[in-house]
Amino acid sequence: MEPINSFAELYRVLKGYKENPKLLAYQTDSGFEPVSSSEMLDSIKYFALGLKQLGIKKGDMIGILAGSSPRWTIADIAIAISGAVSIPLFANISHENYEFEMRQTEMKYLIVAGKEQWEMYEKHKELIETTINLYDEEVRHEAHRFSEIIEQGKALEEKQPQLFEEMLDMVNPNDLASIVYTSGSTGMPKGAMLTQKNLLAHAHFDPFSFDRDSDLYLNILPLAHIFGRTVNYIVLAKGISTFYLRDIKTVGKVCKELHPTMSVLVPRLLEKIYAKMLANVQNAGFLKRTLGQWAFDLANSEDDSSLYKQLMHPIADKIVYSALREALGGKFRVILTGGAALNPHLYHFFLDIGLPIYEGWGMTEACPVGLNLPGYLKIGSVGKSLQGMEVKLSPEGEILVKGPCKMLGYYKNPEATKRALDSEGWLHTGDKGKIDDEGFVYIIGRMKELFKLSTGKFIAPVPIEQILTKAPLIDMAMVVAEGRSFATALLFPDHEVLNALKKAHGKESASDEEFLSSDFVKQEMKRLLEELNKHVNHWEEVRDFRFITQPPAIETGELTPTMKLRRDFVSLKYKDAIESMYQVEPGAVDGDYGG
Repeated sequence: MEPINSFAELYRVLKGYKENPKLLAYQTDSGFEPVSSSEMLDSIKYFALGLKQLGIKKGDMIGILAGSSPRWTIADIAIAISGAVSIPLFANISHENYEFEMRQTEMKYLIVAGKEQWEMYEKHKELIETTINLYDEEVRHEAHRFSEIIEQGKALEEKQPQLFEEMLDMVNPNDLASIVYTSGSTGMPKGAMLTQKNLLAHAHFDPFSFDRDSDLYLNILPLAHIFGRTVNYIVLAKGISTFYLRDIKTVGKVCKELHPTMSVLVPRLLEKIYAKMLANVQNAGFLKRTLGQWAFDLANSEDDSSLYKQLMHPIADKIVYSALREALGGKFRVILTGGAALNPHLYHFFLDIGLPIYEGWGMTEACPVGLNLPGYLKIGSVGKSLQGMEVKLSPEGEILVKGPCKMLGYYKNPEATKRALDSEGWLHTGDKGKIDDEGFVYIIGRMKELFKLSTGKFIAPVPIEQILTKAPLIDMAMVVAEGRSFATALLFPDHEVLNALKKAHGKESASDEEFLSSDFVKQEMKRLLEELNKHVNHWEEVRDFRFITQPPAIETGELTPTMKLRRDFVSLKYKDAIESMYQVEPGAVDGDYGG
């Protein structure tokens, strides 16, 4: 497939494919509502024309505040063809970030869908002049309806039948197409300026032999997420049917119904899938539980060369692993993951049970950069750089990137742009890494997340946090070490596991805090930390911990929209819990809860 450099080219490519009655589909309460390829193409054309009729000009900023859906994709493409600039906003964006992005871009147009999204708009409605209601059934008298914009586009075409083709011809691949804001894990978000060519740099990418007749892509990631949006266009460019999941809680049910062949699952979701699989085994009857635990132990064993494992694996596959795959529809042949580091142990488990996971890497400023591929996969790495991308290390070990998906710079932020893009055009990713002799890239951690102890030694927190979260009880972990004499951790429990443990120990009436302070949990945590500390340098040992019983959330500020802990915010919020771990010299690990 030839490279696709603009959304005008993408439109014309899609027009050349045969009709697909279910090119896109949207999840409703009663199932999935399909959108045919001809309906999508018509909607793109008339929405683009309707925007022009509305008075939108080249360079105008248009926000999209909505969950993923066919109309999100239609609106995004139409905005690009119209010459305007889209600003994707996470559907669960915080008020602080929403107001910041609105004011910085000075956008006057906003496309909205969803009850909570309309509530966000209402609280800051003075910032927006014109709204477009993406789904007509959400009645908003002050907003233009999607169907209304379409009708205006049709009326304009009757007057100027050649206008849309002229608009397509005027699209420049180097036009600014979108400003995509970083998740803001270390302060206010920065707006990465991406051209049409940047967004579609990998649209022709096809290492998986995509088949538009048999493949079905289940879109789970928000389209406001750069990885989700990029993969959305890679798949769409091949004419593959894409079904947009609205409710993440239904993913298991939907997989059984649709039998998708492709999806993107972030590490956090893969962790939850593993926990659910394990819980189903542990809650089964004696025979199933015994066989299931044996099969899990076999898959978790990383000694793949052992004769025992080679002999037993086909048996385990037939009686256990095949059932685990069927629970996810049984047809997956490509599962991409990225956005955060995937625990290598978990990665090995999923590959061992026959789920074809390919971990990749990118960032808002350049996505994707690298990806593990069939026949070229190394657990623990994020793969080799993709075609057209260049990757190297700075003398300090920072990963530097060049290539067609690299951003222009940060919007209205020349200082940050100067720090990120050097005079030779290399993007400084902020990731510390290594590259092996075969070109596989390994991310060790963030340059800023290399904590320096008061002793002068450095700690990379992410690998330690990955080990901690292998424990079923621990949902998320945050290592504390910067400027301290030793490392500690804040631990957020998995409340599903916590409640199951309380029930198993006859402590259902106990509060979460009481149970987490019990001798049972203290002994389990002591064993966990002793095991962890055997595998790290002595200065990296975690000497103490505090459980935080309040679940982290985007709404309360602990998580970014991409579900990463905001270290600075969490450190400040739980300052007292952290300080309590450093009031005395560490002895035996005892731990506690922090609220």
